[in-house]
Amino acid sequence: MTMSDVIYRVYEMFVAGYQFQVLTPLFTVHWGLQNKKSRPAWRERQNNVNRKYFEVFKREVFARYHKDPLRMLLPKKSAKQQQQQQQHAPGAVGPGIVGAVGAGGVGVGEKH
Repeated sequence: MTMSDVIYRVYEMFVAGYQFQVLTPLFTVHWGLQNKKSRPAWRERQNNVNRKYFEVFKREVFARYHKDPLRMLLPKKSAKQQQQQQQHAPGAVGPGIVGAVGAGGVGVGEKH
């Protein structure tokens, strides 16, 4: 199973109503992340293909559950629009990590 498969399954479980708890912080940080400059060209092509697959997947999940809780089907805002929105939002402190789920069974889903 690829990391993309894990992400797809976790997202669908989230939309279906499962809640997740991270059992250990061990998998919430991966120190081996690459920056864009050090990434091989084939990896960027693969990322572009995966992004297209994910766009189709989001529409399929919406059709199945009639929910878009993360508002992922809305048109994308430009970086400038996002920055302006953050500056004008009351109590805005900037972008942050909302949650993390690691691979290998560290996240436990529970449907409510």
